[in-house]
Amino acid sequence: MNGLVLAGAGTGLGLAVLVWALIPGRPSLATAIATLRQPPPAPPIGRARLLHGVAAPLAQLGLPRPQARKDLAILERDPTTYLAGQVGLAALGLLAPPATVAALNALGAHIGFTIPLWLGLLLSAGAFAVSELSIREEAEQRRLLMRHTLAALLDVVPPALAAGAGIEQALTDASSIAEGWAARRIRDALTTARIERRPLWEPLRELGETTGVIQLEQLAGTLHLAAGEGTRIRDALLQRGEALTERLTAELEAHAESATERMSIPLMALTFVFLLFLIYPAVAVIGGQ
Repeated sequence: MNGLVLAGAGTGLGLAVLVWALIPGRPSLATAIATLRQPPPAPPIGRARLLHGVAAPLAQLGLPRPQARKDLAILERDPTTYLAGQVGLAALGLLAPPATVAALNALGAHIGFTIPLWLGLLLSAGAFAVSELSIREEAEQRRLLMRHTLAALLDVVPPALAAGAGIEQALTDASSIAEGWAARRIRDALTTARIERRPLWEPLRELGETTGVIQLEQLAGTLHLAAGEGTRIRDALLQRGEALTERLTAELEAHAESATERMSIPLMALTFVFLLFLIYPAVAVIGGQ
C-alpha cells in the first residue's frame, strides 16, 4: 500500500513538473521592458528546445544557485544544459532501484517497492548534489589558473608602465604574450573595454563577478582608484601583484600539506595491516594453547 502511495505521489509530481514546463511563466516588468528595447532571441529548436523544456522548472525556481552560475561561467558551460543533465541524473537515480526490483519480480522474486522507492529518492537527491560538487572542484582549478595568470601579468605590467606605456597598452601587450584560457578571457575583457569605449576596470570587474575570481575585482578597484596617475598605478599594481603572489604561495603550501595528510591515511592503514599479520601468528598460538 505504501509503495502504491509513493508511486502515485511520484507520478503526480512528474506530471506537475511537466505541466509547469509547458506553461510559460509571466515575465517580470524589467524583462518586458528589455524585450521592447531589443528583439527577443530566437526560440530554441530541436535538441535545444527539449533541454530548455526540461530545465525550465528548475530555472523558474532560481537554479542554478549563484555559486553554481559562477562555476558554470568560469567553465564556459550552458546553464540550461547543466540543469537538464541534473534532471537526467536525478531521474536515473530515482528510477534505477524500482526498475531493478520490477525486473527481479518479473523473474519470480517477491520484493516490495517501498524500500526501492525510498532508495531511489536518496539516490536522486545524491545525484543532484554530486553534480554541483563535480563542477565546484573543476571551477576552483580554473580559478587557480586565473589567479596564476593574473599574477604573471602583474609582474610584467609595472616595468612596461615605467618604460612609458599606458596602463591599457601595458595590460594588452602582457595578455597577448600569455597563452591559455585565462589569458584569453582577460584579453576579451580588454577588447570589450576598447570597442565599447568603457573604462578599463569595468569589464575586469564584471569578469571577476561573473567567474567568482575576487582578485580581478580587486584589480579593477585598484585601477579605478589610481586612474590618471602613472606612478600611483605602477605602485598599486606592484603591491597587488606581491599580495597575489603571497596568497598563491600560501595556497600551494596548504594544498601540499593537505595532500601529505591524505597520503598519511593509507600509509597508516598499511602499517596497521602489516602489524596485524605480524601479531596474528603469536595470538593464534597462544589461543591454541
